[in-house]
This record gives sequence, C-alpha cells and structure tokens, in this order.
Amino acid sequence: MWLVIVIAVAAAVAVLALGLIFGVAGWVAHSLTVLSRYEVWGHPSEFGLHHEDVAFPSRRDKVLLKGWYLPAPEATCCIVLAPGEEHHRNSPGIQALSLGNDLVQQGFSVLLFDYRGRGESGGKRNSAGDREQWDLLGAIDYVEARGFPVERIGLIGFSLGAAVATLVAAREPRLRAVVSDSGFLDYIPYLRRVPFYFIFLPSWFVVPIVLAGKWLVGADFSKVRPVKVVASIAPRPIFFIHGANDRVVPVEETVELHKAANNPDNPLWIIPNSGHIRSYARQSQEYVARVTEFFRQHLA
Repeated sequence: MWLVIVIAVAAAVAVLALGLIFGVAGWVAHSLTVLSRYEVWGHPSEFGLHHEDVAFPSRRDKVLLKGWYLPAPEATCCIVLAPGEEHHRNSPGIQALSLGNDLVQQGFSVLLFDYRGRGESGGKRNSAGDREQWDLLGAIDYVEARGFPVERIGLIGFSLGAAVATLVAAREPRLRAVVSDSGFLDYIPYLRRVPFYFIFLPSWFVVPIVLAGKWLVGADFSKVRPVKVVASIAPRPIFFIHGANDRVVPVEETVELHKAANNPDNPLWIIPNSGHIRSYARQSQEYVARVTEFFRQHLA
C-alpha cells in the first residue's frame, strides 16, 4: 500500500516538474519570437531612385513578403540585403536605403525587403533565423525570376541577417558571394544564457526551449547555427565585417566565424570605433568601395 502511494506521489511530482519546465520553456520561446511591428519609414524617392513596390512569397510556406526593388541601368548583378532581427527593409541602424542607393550608383540592382512579421510583410512572429531563411530564399527566387541567374545574386546580411545569409549560402551552392556584417556564431549558446524574469535559467534548459520553439511557436532554434555550416561554403568567399566596439555581438564571434570558414580567400575587416551594424554609417565611402569591389570580383 505504502509503495503504491510513494510511486503515485513521485509520478505526480514528476508530472508537475515537467509541466513547470515546459511551461517556462514555452514562455521563453514565445518571448524570443514575439515582435513589435515597426512601420516602414523613408522612401526611395528621397534619393531620386527609380523603384518598384514588390511582393513575393517566402519559399516554403508562401508567406507574402513586401519590399522595394531598386533597378540599376543595365545591371548584370543584383544584391539582396538581409536585415537584422527587429526592423524592416529600411533599418535605421544599417541605414539600409542609403546603402541601397550607393549600391545602385555602383551599377548593382538591389532588393530591400521585410522578413515575415516585419514592416509590411505577412506573418506574425520572428523565428530567430529559422523561417527567415525561407524568406531570403524567396527573395532570391524573386530576383532570379526577374532574369538574374543565382550566380549573379549577392547577399549582404546584418546581424541576424548575416547569420541567415550564411545559412542560406550553405544550402544554395549557386550563390557565389556573401557579405556578413556583425554576424554571430551560434544561437544555441544564447539560449543557455536566457533570463526568466530576474534569474538566469540553467544551461540544460536549452533542450526544453528548443522543443517548445518547434512545438509551440514553429521556430527551430537548432537550425540557426552558422558556425556549423560556414566551412561548407568554401571555396565560395564570404567577406566578414564587424565593428570593434560591438556590444550586441562581440567582435570575437566574427573572428571565430572567419576562422571556422577555413578559407584563406575570405577577407576580414574589423572597423575601429564602430558599434553593432554601424560600420556602413561610420565609414560609408570605404564600406561601399570594399563591398562593391568584392561583389564585382566574385559575381562578374
């Protein structure tokens, strides 16, 4: 009799503990993927740019994405800009529209777009770089449909966008050139440091958080690990850029990513006195010169 009671109590405690663990994990997964949608501000007309308001589906689940296509006269290459986590196609930190204008003036057509859940695109959630890969692949499909071979499409990604661009390049062997600005190594270690209210969860909590992400909010955090795939991109080049004073993603992460890529032809540019995704804003002329030379060399 007592044995039955002990077993029943132990089972009840185990069920309660698992419920608590997955309840907390579900809350964390939700908080990591909830978004505030910012209205798209600015417009290509401010730079006198010819543009088209465009819409296209994300590759896999067909979420409708919105953006601006900026054509350059007689362009043979197109650059797709992959923004960071929070903002839209004209991310203020990146100064994306200004950069797009500079690239057009250098003879490249440009696509600026909003990930799902951002700007004017469909969808409601961030997925920390998982389904954003589908979005970037959809953007590549759109540019290819406009007549640019994938071999002549370049990617430039910032922060989360740098991770997404790296992951997409590993999946799409026809892509020939990627610029990674302020990229991170791996999303999983970040999950080992996630706070729950005023405490930090133990590192083993990463497992239930990943499971909750898959089951509850449709975000597979385990698929956002650039360091695991970056070496597979070689011999295709990646231009790594990072601000030395980045307090969001430490510059050491890009240094390690550059090392993990194991390609001596990959340039690495660490910019003094520059913060997170602020390198273009800080040194715009040199930034554009280096980036366009990289794309001309590898997309021509």
